[in-house]
Amino acid sequence: MGDSMDPAVAIIGAGPYGLSVAAYLRSGGVAFRIFGTPMHRWREQMPKGMFLKSEGCASNLFAPGAGPTLRQYCAAQGLPYADYGAPVSLETFTQYGLSFQQRAVPMVEDAMVTALERSSESFQVRLGSGETFRAGKVVVATGLSHTAHIPAVLAQLPPALRSHSGEHDDLSRFKGGDVTVVGAGQSALETAALLHEAGAEVRLLVRRPAVLWNPPPAARRRSLYARARHPMSNLGPGLGLWFYSNAPMAFYHLPEPIRIARAHKALGPAGAWWLRNRVEGRVPIVVGCSVGGAEPSGEGVLLHLTRSDGGIRRLTTDHVIAATGYRFALDSLPFLGERLRSQLRSVQRTPILSPNFESSVPGLYFTGLASANHFGPAMRFLHGADYTARRVSHHVAGGRRTRSSLPAGGRRALRCREFSYDRSP
Repeated sequence: MGDSMDPAVAIIGAGPYGLSVAAYLRSGGVAFRIFGTPMHRWREQMPKGMFLKSEGCASNLFAPGAGPTLRQYCAAQGLPYADYGAPVSLETFTQYGLSFQQRAVPMVEDAMVTALERSSESFQVRLGSGETFRAGKVVVATGLSHTAHIPAVLAQLPPALRSHSGEHDDLSRFKGGDVTVVGAGQSALETAALLHEAGAEVRLLVRRPAVLWNPPPAARRRSLYARARHPMSNLGPGLGLWFYSNAPMAFYHLPEPIRIARAHKALGPAGAWWLRNRVEGRVPIVVGCSVGGAEPSGEGVLLHLTRSDGGIRRLTTDHVIAATGYRFALDSLPFLGERLRSQLRSVQRTPILSPNFESSVPGLYFTGLASANHFGPAMRFLHGADYTARRVSHHVAGGRRTRSSLPAGGRRALRCREFSYDRSP
């Protein structure tokens, strides 16, 4: 498994979703190859000093049976951990992900898929090394790669003057400079906080009338009424979030317009509760304001801002960081061949998927953000990898259950599985 030159399955991507699918396929004895730098985005494209917005219990990768979970990794390494109320650092999560990969999916090939086409009853895959091979099925698990969204008004600026928040692994390079961050979600707020702490002169532009903050986790013991009215889930408290977290198949059967609207609007821009005191009173926030125009000015940028009352304001800055989220689009995947792309049915540039994450091209599966319009907003987060891995692996394996596989319906994330860790890094 994992060492066949012409495997049954090729997995493109070695982040949380790709590794979780691979762990299930390995358990089921399905021959596969998996490509990508393990945890690349987490290691190379997220800023030092960052913390995950997800709580500890919602920050796992997934394998059949016994773990490994973040809780178990932290216990073995002597690191602080709590299901709720203790933010998980980027460093801790990245090291946990690499440890998971080394134990559960050691056969990852650090190679890039450069082309994918369908030929007869199989797929032809080409790697950056020039190697080509055939695979019966392909799972696309590219995570947030190729999905960074920069509004057109900012995208026209030279790259030296603007960037996306997902491009920076070290914000200290902006020390002493003037930076404007555009956005209102966790990425924008944490980027602004880290810039301020790195010694940059920073401000935040927010289109909404106010910044929203998630409340701290509720006390561990809640009344029966509170638990029924606002059940806790790995996406947060409330009936809606419980539904998104635990019932992806029920979400799949909602009418398409409702699914797409909820996938986009649920869990909208908001800051984590633990970040608030690092932003308020420290970083200037301009609310009710949108960028109407942007142009180079000297060595920096001149922004034309439109206020909610119709007023106009001009602002100069050295650099603009667009913390404006991520949008999956089939035509942004550089390895998808033109002929194959034309065979994919889509809605809003995302693939139309079966209940098993299979696209209109038989044998081609899409996971993560690409699947959110069908299976709900949970697929935008780590939590969604659990359901995805079980469902995709079950279907890819031809209906055979992998070891300790659970039914295809939603379930609570496993938080206390048994798994043996040593304390070596």
